[in-house]
Amino acid sequence: MRKSVTAVLAGAFLSFALTAPAAQAGFLEDLFFAPTYNKLKIPQTTGTRYDCKAYPAGKPGWKGIIGGKTYDFDRTFNVSREGCFETKAECQTFLNYMSGYIDLAIYNRCQPL
Repeated sequence: MRKSVTAVLAGAFLSFALTAPAAQAGFLEDLFFAPTYNKLKIPQTTGTRYDCKAYPAGKPGWKGIIGGKTYDFDRTFNVSREGCFETKAECQTFLNYMSGYIDLAIYNRCQPL
């Protein structure tokens, strides 16, 4: 009985020891080579279906505008984005999403087209 418990524990230890370096190597690879977060890469609506220039003229909808400041340690950047949407709910979703990128929102509004 004692021998079988020892064998099970040894097998468990060996299986853990063999998989741990692979997990650690993946972590280190992600740490050193994964893309880093960049505060300046704020999503754009330009060229998408939410671009106000591409929105059909005369079609009812909502225009969402958000503007403010983004801080990156000792640097401050002014940011503004706009998008045109078919429903007010889509417009509000856009503003909520963009507020995650803007640290101090000065202007944040959905208005009818």
